[in-house]
Order: sequence, then structure tokens, then C-alpha cells
Amino acid sequence: MNKLAGKVIITFLFCAQFALAAAENDIGVVDMDKIFKGYYKTKLSNAKLKKQAEIFKQYAGNLAESQLKLREAFVALRDASLNVAYSETQRESKRLAAQDKYRQLKDKESEIERYKREKRIQIRNQEIKLRKKILLEIRKAIARYAKTRKFTLVLDSSGKTLNDIPSILYYKTEIDFTDEILAILNKGADKK
Repeated sequence: MNKLAGKVIITFLFCAQFALAAAENDIGVVDMDKIFKGYYKTKLSNAKLKKQAEIFKQYAGNLAESQLKLREAFVALRDASLNVAYSETQRESKRLAAQDKYRQLKDKESEIERYKREKRIQIRNQEIKLRKKILLEIRKAIARYAKTRKFTLVLDSSGKTLNDIPSILYYKTEIDFTDEILAILNKGADKK
């Protein structure tokens, strides 16, 4: 019985060592952060979002200019309504006009705040949509590459734990195929 137990243990250790050696060749590593930032579509998307944000900012600037003009008109009317050089009727007329300008000014302030809030949300939603689309393309490229290399597991080396520690503490650089994925994704990008 002891000889049988010894053989079982030796066989088990041999199988475990073989499994570890096989698993070592079945694991790949990529730096998703590097891939995402280096992918030409990410750069195009960021440029598109930046351009859109500049257009929104320019329009908000135009709204702010009209708000400033309304404020100046309100102040002029308010001051005129207090000017004793005018008759009582003229001052009352200026006071009513100042009240109307003040309402317009408050409406413009609300419009500006609403516009800025809506556009921030719109840009953020576009960013999320584009990011998801790009990440899906990256994941598909990684899956295709991993299947051809017969990897059973691919890990992301850019991930961090809640303690801000890298989730992968050590790996052989030979199993990192980040640059290969970037080359695949960016192939022909200079022609576009």
C-alpha cells in the first residue's frame, strides 16, 4: 500500500508540475491602458469630442456675451430710473423697462446654465458610447489573437487593486502581447 501511495503522490506531483508548465504557456498579458491610448481610433474620438466641446464652448461664449449686454442694459435702465433729472413718468417708464431687462437677464442666466449642463451630459454620453465601442473592438482583437496563440487566459497588466497596487505583480515579459495588438489595431491607420 505504501508503494502505491508513493506512486500516486509522484504521479500527482508530476501532473501538477506539467499542468503548471502548460498553464504558463496558455496565459497572455496585455496593457489595456496602453492599447486604449495608443489605438488610433481613440485619438480620433478624442479629437472629435474636443472639437465638439469647443463648438459648445464657443456657443456658450456667445450666450455669455448676450448676457453681458442684457446686464449693461439693465444697469443703464436701473440707473436712469433713479436719476432725478428725469420726470417721474420717465423714471417710472425706465423702472418698468429695467424690471423687464432684469427678467430677461435671469432667463438668459437660466438658459446658459441649462445649456452648459445639457452639453456636459451630451459630451459625457458620447464619450461613454465611443469608449465602449473602442473597447469592444480592442477586446475582439485580443480574443482573435489569443485564439490563434491558443491562450486560455489573458490578463490586463494595467489594472490596479483598491489599494492602488498593480493586480499583476509579476509576469514574464515574453507573454505580454500589447505591442502586437497595437500593431494589429493600428494597421493601415496612416492611410485613413
